[in-house]
Amino acid sequence: MQSYSATMTNLTALSRMIRLPLSAMVALSALAGALATGLYIPWITLWAISWGVFLLSASCSVLNQVQERFTDALMRRTCRRPLACGDLTATTGMVIGVLFGSGGLAILFAATGMSTALLGLFATGWYLLAYTPMKRISSLAVIAGTPCGALPPLIGWLAAGGDPLDPRPLALVLLMVLWQVPHYWLLALPDRDDLKRVGFKVLPDMLSGHQLLSISHFWILGMVTVTLLLPVMQIVQLPVLQGLIAGLAISFAVWATHTQRKSVFIEKTAYKLRVGLHLYLGLVLGTILLNGLLTRLVF
Repeated sequence: MQSYSATMTNLTALSRMIRLPLSAMVALSALAGALATGLYIPWITLWAISWGVFLLSASCSVLNQVQERFTDALMRRTCRRPLACGDLTATTGMVIGVLFGSGGLAILFAATGMSTALLGLFATGWYLLAYTPMKRISSLAVIAGTPCGALPPLIGWLAAGGDPLDPRPLALVLLMVLWQVPHYWLLALPDRDDLKRVGFKVLPDMLSGHQLLSISHFWILGMVTVTLLLPVMQIVQLPVLQGLIAGLAISFAVWATHTQRKSVFIEKTAYKLRVGLHLYLGLVLGTILLNGLLTRLVF
């Protein structure tokens, strides 16, 4: 019984370190980029794209928490992370992060080639060496960090043999960029005072909470507009799924607008919109995956 409890505790700690839902979403975006090519892709290649990108995302999360373990310990939202609360040492975190990153790069290189592995290495380096330090310098760090979330669909596209000059993957890249910025603002907004106290400048000082919610709303509407381009650019080809994507985009735009306009309590509204963004992106990526798998089976 004690062994089972210890195993579950370790799995929970690992899940927190790798930020499992976010890493899974990043892997899904890479897989969506691969299937959007419409090309025949061996199952082993799809497996390699998914796991390679997932491990790189997990590595970024773990190594970022090694970098920020002392500030994480001072904030309400992050103080229970394994490295911040002392459940794991920094050395252990470094080993886990490096192993995950090395494994992800090795999988991408072996199964999909040098170019995708280099893109993965660039995204990892940018996240840890550019975006993470910049959070202490400027609120523009959120914008500067967008390549980290935008590159996975492009990695998937190239890994599947897609034409690097084809404009279609840019729609997926833009979708991820427009999702990433409001997602981070909505995540950080309830912890604004904590972030400022420990020296992070990720939220503009001159903007109030309500103003940030309004600006996030415009980013969300931009994301919805890009979603409507997915059927037009034939990233989703099946008519039923094209209609599903359009209906999902319009419904989410209406819901987000209604939620933002009724924003009396900033933290509650930010939480609702953030959860909605996660569900929305998951459904959009899931629809692209379903389209790719059905097209693969039928044709």
